[in-house]
Amino acid sequence: QWGRWVEIRVDDRLPTRDERPAYMHCAQPDIFWAALLEKAYAKLYGGYAFLKYGSIGRALQDLSGAVVQSVPPSAPLLGGAVPRSTLLLAMTSADKGTKRRRTGGLLSEHPYCVTGLARVRTTNNSESSESSGNSNDTNLVRLRSPWAGGEYGGVWNGAWSERSWEWNALGERDRELLASRSQHEGEFWMAVPEFLQRFTVIWLAHIGPDDWALEPALHSRAPWRAALAMRQWRSGFNAGGPHKHIETTATNPQFRIRVPNGNPGKAHVVVAVAQKYECYRTRGNENEPIGFTIYEVPPGMPRVTPQYVNEQMPLDFAELQSLREVVTFFALPPGDFVVLPHSTQHREGKFLLRILADQHADVWEVNEDNLVIHNISAEFCDERAIDCRFIYKLRTRYPPEIDAVQLQQILRSAQVGLTKSLKTFTSVHGPSLDLCRALLALRDPALGGRLTIDSVPSLVSLLKFWKAAFRRCGPSTSGTLTLTRSIWNTKVSSYALRGLLWAGGATASNKVLEALVSRFSRDKQITLEGYLMSMARLHLAHDRYHSLDAKAKANPLTLEEMILMTIYS
Repeated sequence: QWGRWVEIRVDDRLPTRDERPAYMHCAQPDIFWAALLEKAYAKLYGGYAFLKYGSIGRALQDLSGAVVQSVPPSAPLLGGAVPRSTLLLAMTSADKGTKRRRTGGLLSEHPYCVTGLARVRTTNNSESSESSGNSNDTNLVRLRSPWAGGEYGGVWNGAWSERSWEWNALGERDRELLASRSQHEGEFWMAVPEFLQRFTVIWLAHIGPDDWALEPALHSRAPWRAALAMRQWRSGFNAGGPHKHIETTATNPQFRIRVPNGNPGKAHVVVAVAQKYECYRTRGNENEPIGFTIYEVPPGMPRVTPQYVNEQMPLDFAELQSLREVVTFFALPPGDFVVLPHSTQHREGKFLLRILADQHADVWEVNEDNLVIHNISAEFCDERAIDCRFIYKLRTRYPPEIDAVQLQQILRSAQVGLTKSLKTFTSVHGPSLDLCRALLALRDPALGGRLTIDSVPSLVSLLKFWKAAFRRCGPSTSGTLTLTRSIWNTKVSSYALRGLLWAGGATASNKVLEALVSRFSRDKQITLEGYLMSMARLHLAHDRYHSLDAKAKANPLTLEEMILMTIYS
């Protein structure tokens, strides 16, 4: 269940009807494993009555823990899946006017296990053919009926069945070899073209490497290489929706797949996105739409950006479907690819991403380091532009050290020689007391709650640079900028916060960015005040961490932990 096994305990009491088992049972009356398995499965869903809402794919997923998908049958698919640790179930088509049995002995609308493949060379026994040496290669598929030995049978009786004349065209050695491979009751061979004609869908259950190691019956098949991640979509942070939402889809969680050069042929890759679900009393109509998009990217590109989404078409995508899990099979050449799992825009929820590959491929989540450039404002702001009269008035009107309240008065004063917008500060618009406390802490390493008056101009320059970055990048990345008389009333989509941080000279990891959005945004929007608080807290956390790291021999905290603690302080 959602990537983990669930233990179900049942007793040996089975429901009966007229002194016979009421539900699934074996032909032999002293064998009860099938009935007990069904009882445990029914308990998982809340009762026998809820099993009628199930499907073959859901049962395969629940009982095997595999990545399950349904595809139309094809010969290349059989050749690629059968040698792997993948279980295959083929479903016959429906015959009109027949209740169960169809032409050739197959059962209508019933699953058959695909257990093997073979290629044989047949020769015509006629004298003319023998003299000419004509021969044909025939591809065969081996299947097993679920009703073998039972009332319905369901065993194929057409070409290449057990007593068909086609076996006479094989050599004795080939006949013995294929007969030895078909030792289980109910197994039979049929030609691949006949199979493609009579079966309409194939269910693939890709077994992960952990479960493959626990099942000896699969050790003859090559295992998959697997990578999985449990993440969540958060509204305003990374619930960007499908690729049609150009401005926000790049905020979805991104996972990179790198297929290295030197591999023989293309890499077969299975991408599966499952949403959080509960088996108990589910009827299949509780699922929300989910999907994913995959882009091919240049090797030096760190992440998919809104600009890249706008300019490039995705390599492929799984459309939004209200399913428990969405699965797609790819054949990827050497290169770099980025997978973006998504749901509908702004929809929150947890998801499980599983990526399987048949050869070596590097898979990792796209993430940034936590970095800040402390002197970036000095590179863009000329300190000579600071009005000397402003410094002189600060020294004459305020004491050598000021507190957060006095800093707020200075920043809200019309005497601050910045831009016209800063001259419009009033008691309503302008930096709050909390922001002033955070700015003061940047220049207060002694933790005394005081700031020297000579440090105010540098803080003003830093504020000016951050405000310019907010004004410059907000409209271009979010498209939701609402201009009013004061920039302090401006609101920008919180999905654009990563770009705003970068414009202000900082980068944040996914976890830190999520915490910033949760802390300083509201209704999927962030104001200038929230942006400035984010920048101030990031700088403060970096300063405190490096100060602690220099003093302590062994720092018990990581930089990310320090940032998360500072954000919520």
